[in-house]
Amino acid sequence: MCSAFVFIIFTLIFVFNYLIPDKLTVIDKNPYSEYNLLGYEILSFQSQKNVTAIQNEKSKEDKTQVNLLNIIPIKETVINNSKRQYVVLGGECFGIKLYTDGVVVVDIDEVETELGAKSPAKSAGIKIGDVIKKVDNVYVKSNSHFSKMLQESNGKELEFLILRDGKEQKIKFRTLKEKETNRYCAGLWVRDSTAGLGTISFYNRENNSFAGLGHAVYDIDTNKCLPLKNGEACSVTISGIYKSDKGNVGELCGVLGNTTLGSLCINCDVGVYGFINCPDKEKIPVAIKSEIKTGKAQIICSVDNATRYYDVEITRIFSKTNDVNKDMIIKIVDDELIEKTGGIVQGMSGSPIIQNGMLVGALTHVFVNKPKQGYAILAEKMLETSTCQEMQKHEQLNKAS
Repeated sequence: MCSAFVFIIFTLIFVFNYLIPDKLTVIDKNPYSEYNLLGYEILSFQSQKNVTAIQNEKSKEDKTQVNLLNIIPIKETVINNSKRQYVVLGGECFGIKLYTDGVVVVDIDEVETELGAKSPAKSAGIKIGDVIKKVDNVYVKSNSHFSKMLQESNGKELEFLILRDGKEQKIKFRTLKEKETNRYCAGLWVRDSTAGLGTISFYNRENNSFAGLGHAVYDIDTNKCLPLKNGEACSVTISGIYKSDKGNVGELCGVLGNTTLGSLCINCDVGVYGFINCPDKEKIPVAIKSEIKTGKAQIICSVDNATRYYDVEITRIFSKTNDVNKDMIIKIVDDELIEKTGGIVQGMSGSPIIQNGMLVGALTHVFVNKPKQGYAILAEKMLETSTCQEMQKHEQLNKAS
């Protein structure tokens, strides 16, 4: 009996050490009580003395000892005592025009020379997905600018500054003369822009920013996050819907308009962010993770040019996940939305999810073989990004201009 009790205790210590994150958030100093058993709290959180708290105008962080049954220490974590934050709900579709910081290598080809077919890109060690930012210390502005610099090199050695897997490196490169045209060619196919549509998750009235998609805009060929130089959020008109079914993800078909709604400043794993005039609508509180429960919820989207609420269920909330934009699983249960779309389709990414009168997250991905289900990201993650230092820098630049 004693050995069984010890085994249970050690098992609980191991499990909770894994489940409890290194940082927890509570709102307005409410006690943290996510972990309980049969109505009884089995974990206690004891603030550590002689620890300097990290403070700003919105939050205060305290190092805290987590104990099992108020006796057995499990781990130290940081409790972030945060003030309740509010945003204006989105749900509207918007067009995305994104221009890359450099050019993205989407394919590599051979050049037919007097000595046969050769690949200067492979010889130089360039890979699909690399971003070429500079040529001989000159910033690459566009596809045409890059092509012109290669043509004018006349075969002399060039130095590329490339971005690969988030790290910059320099590569020596030399074009080759094509046999038929006598032109100097690189055997590279590159891209400098993309366009598409998504859904606005929320507007942050504090800095006139907005958040959308809940995931990055990826290059269609390399499936890598496109490095953003600048971009536009523009109007869009939904012209039709390809419905999803098992094994086939549908999409919203739209026509991008000429009306610029705002600017894009960030394209990252947790969405696209920029600045836009906030609509005159009522604000809604943003939930923290511990306030979200499995069960009934609603999603807001504009699959037919009208922003509407539809019923969904939150079926799972992950304690920990390796994917920054897959914090929850939701299921579409609204018959009207299923009739229109078959479930989740491309273009719905970013659709805000509401539970108990609070914004809890945004839709990010669809399950290919179960299109009524998909992943969602926590709203608090997106809100944190909408006020990060990079956004503050862009806000100051916008004000200055």
